[in-house]
Amino acid sequence: MGRIIIRPIVIIGISISIVIALSMALYYYTQGPNPTYAITRTIDGIQCNTMEQAVFHIHAHLDIFINGEPIIVPSQVGINPDARCLYWLHTHDDSGIIHIEAPVKREFTIGNFFDIWGKVFNNTHLFDERDTDSTLSVYVNGNKVPTNADYRSINLNAHDEIAIVYGVMPSDKIPSRYEFPQGL
Repeated sequence: MGRIIIRPIVIIGISISIVIALSMALYYYTQGPNPTYAITRTIDGIQCNTMEQAVFHIHAHLDIFINGEPIIVPSQVGINPDARCLYWLHTHDDSGIIHIEAPVKREFTIGNFFDIWGKVFNNTHLFDERDTDSTLSVYVNGNKVPTNADYRSINLNAHDEIAIVYGVMPSDKIPSRYEFPQGL
């Protein structure tokens, strides 16, 4: 009968392969996808990434009023703590500042933000509000957007002040600018 001879080089090769496989498994377990975290989807071509992006980085401000009452734009819109990611459009606090931090320079719209927020917004609906006696108007930097324009397609530009008004509101109360914190 022949003897099987295992050469030291074979033992070293197998040992290295086992170490590499264990290292990859450990990395995947600690850094890679994990089924316990929520699955995120791309919305309007906007991804949810684990880090903020800096190629295109601007801020806009959103005010919402229903019958003259301010509605708070909540913090953490577009931030998914379960999946440990944030969309390129998101809020950090309830100031109404929309952070636009993308890996590419492109146009983003108020409709994109509402889609990420998961709220209804178009020329006739705001959230679940729909009243035939009320009107929906949008102002950008104090200028009224024509009612025949598609409100969802309004671009978010650096330091824009966007006011969405549903129902009655005195025109002198509509904000035309927002004082952004220094550095934004």
